[in-house]
Amino acid sequence: MNINFPKESLQANSLSYSPSQWNQCQTFEFLWHDPATTITGAVRVKIGTARSSNDDKLTEMARSCARAIGPHLPSKMHLLTHYVVSEGNDSFHPHIQGRIGVKTTKNKRFSIIKQDLNEDATRAIFDPSNPLATLPLEIFQRIFLSFSSLNDDELRKILEARSCARVFKQHLPTKAQLLTHYHPHKLPGYLDKIARYLEKIIHSIDENNNPLPETRLEEMEEAYMLALKLAIQKNEHIQESFCIEKLGDVYVVKGTFEALLQAAGLYNYALHLASREQQKIIRNRLVIVHNLLVRACKGKPLDAVMIEKQFEDNRKALKEFREEIEEKIQRLQKTPSFQQVRNLYGKIAQGIKAFFGLLVEQSIETLGPASCEYAMIGFGSLARQEMTLYSDLEFGILMQTDNPENRDYFKRLTTLIHLKVINLGETILPALNIPCLKAISFFDGITPRGFAFDGAGVEGKGCKTPFGNGTTFELIQTPEQMAQYIAEDEHGKWWHEKEPHLPMELLNFTHLLGNVELTKTYDGKIQEKLNTFYQEGLNLRKYLAKQHLVLADMKAFYPGIGDPDREGMLFQVKNDFYRFLHLALDRLALLKKVSASNTFIRIDKLKELGVITNGATEKLREWMNIVLFMRLKTYSHYQGQQERMNPLIKPFEFDDPELIKKQFAVDPELLEKIKKIYRIFIPFYNALQKFLEGHKDSLKSSDLEDNSPQILGDIAWRLHQQEEAKKYYKLAKKESPKDAAILYLLGIIYKNQGNLN
Repeated sequence: MNINFPKESLQANSLSYSPSQWNQCQTFEFLWHDPATTITGAVRVKIGTARSSNDDKLTEMARSCARAIGPHLPSKMHLLTHYVVSEGNDSFHPHIQGRIGVKTTKNKRFSIIKQDLNEDATRAIFDPSNPLATLPLEIFQRIFLSFSSLNDDELRKILEARSCARVFKQHLPTKAQLLTHYHPHKLPGYLDKIARYLEKIIHSIDENNNPLPETRLEEMEEAYMLALKLAIQKNEHIQESFCIEKLGDVYVVKGTFEALLQAAGLYNYALHLASREQQKIIRNRLVIVHNLLVRACKGKPLDAVMIEKQFEDNRKALKEFREEIEEKIQRLQKTPSFQQVRNLYGKIAQGIKAFFGLLVEQSIETLGPASCEYAMIGFGSLARQEMTLYSDLEFGILMQTDNPENRDYFKRLTTLIHLKVINLGETILPALNIPCLKAISFFDGITPRGFAFDGAGVEGKGCKTPFGNGTTFELIQTPEQMAQYIAEDEHGKWWHEKEPHLPMELLNFTHLLGNVELTKTYDGKIQEKLNTFYQEGLNLRKYLAKQHLVLADMKAFYPGIGDPDREGMLFQVKNDFYRFLHLALDRLALLKKVSASNTFIRIDKLKELGVITNGATEKLREWMNIVLFMRLKTYSHYQGQQERMNPLIKPFEFDDPELIKKQFAVDPELLEKIKKIYRIFIPFYNALQKFLEGHKDSLKSSDLEDNSPQILGDIAWRLHQQEEAKKYYKLAKKESPKDAAILYLLGIIYKNQGNLN
């Protein structure tokens, strides 16, 4: 490749050349050869040179530059990215001419031909570890083309050997990128070669000795990542399964706790797409992952038969438990009483605790018993006895004594529990924080999202498992230390300022297993922390209940009816109907020192304390009863954590079976229940807002029933019932003839009906 450099000053390794010393151009030809393919290539770089005695200095400059660049270049990529460009082709740039030749030799070499244009060439040979000339012509063109715009100082920096290496490194593509963009037809062969290589080492890998350097693993990971991206774009499920499986192999070879858990997740995903024969291979990989992780956790490995048995038995136990609950759901009438729904959720909580205990028992049998007393406590919906059959698992560990040995043990125990949860096949891949999948914005639409560890991979959330968020906190603590997350850290900084959601999430808990006295101690320590002085006239309890995240929650869960942009949109049961109610009751229970976590008990206690009226009590029970049963029905429909409800399928008589299967249809009876929820939701939202602002009697004075024409019109609008909405808005207009919002919505309805006049 011939490149004309400006005849200006340059510096390389303290060798300076001024413009007056330049007189003619010389060409440096870089040659390389690889014995494995018998491919040899040549690239020529033509550069203005200094007169007479400085020729040798310039040659040495080029050598020094190449040596500095060498370590930053990809090795062996020329095997798959060799270019043949016709001699004299200068279409890319008028100052660039490129030629690559192919030769056959036996020895790998790197040669510089120092050739005066009017004289015969002489050759000097040296052999750096990673020759500059392994790059394709287009890459040289891309890098050197920008040189023409440089000033003197910039040119000096670039031609100084180390700076030059840094510039090259910024522009160098990886092997996989070159193949993907320039030689996609050669990519399958390259991937197969990596797969065969991984196959050889994965069965003999030693958990204490990674057989591959990190750079090689990164190359392999990127190759399969880019191939996966292509497979997804082309909707090639077989290739997608292959790439996911091989990424699992790469993560097995990485060998860290996190990488092995990620490998298990990748293999479980591949199981959903693989053929029956390939599933056997993947299951064998899962056996390898299990024992590698057990050995890394200092546990006792199991034989393959026992691992397979546990794998199948755990899935079977969860499946049978769900089928039992499903039968109970189907036997209930369409509008069960709140006591029936409460009892059903109680059975679910009891069954989940028992199943979780089974996983913990299996892990302890592998790892050995703990050396101190401990308790495991559940958070979130499990603590409120509102966990569905497909909810995330949220828990922490209370240990009696904090020391490095105990903390390490419980981390290893959590790792093994996590592996068993992943092997249930319901942990979506984004939840495992796999970097290569995040890089391509991978969406897991295959894994049925269900029983999984909470929060991993979701930034800004509490991550309520013993691992915590991996940076600022972890939930393996003594009761005193765990309670500290409610208040201040050891430096006097409030935890709610660092982790806004964490304190509120740790206030609701339930004992799962272990020493119950540790759980009671934790409860006592929390109450002490909540009485901590926060600011003038306000302790921590009142601040968390009445101010912390209140504005954010009120905005996030605003009912949104009457909003023209939300007309006829899908409902999300959890966010649209459930979240605001349980968060509001969390705040009221905290403020009024109601210790119960169960929602129905909280409602009764708030009535006893005179916070809400008898009428409001019945309305809140009815609301919670409808929405809890609704969650069970939607999760059952989707067989996973999906809560979409389509209000348009039944009214508009859509008969597409695929649409009906993918989206839970809202029938007329359910529509009436949604209307009932909104008639309670809206006045409760308004009353709570006033209460938290300091109007103490706002809840006491409301029975939470709003049947005003505007509210009924807004509800009908949200459900895309325009005729009904028009009827109520007309009534509302009579009451408030100058209300701009009512007039605006009526105008939209008339416009949609072609009747603006």
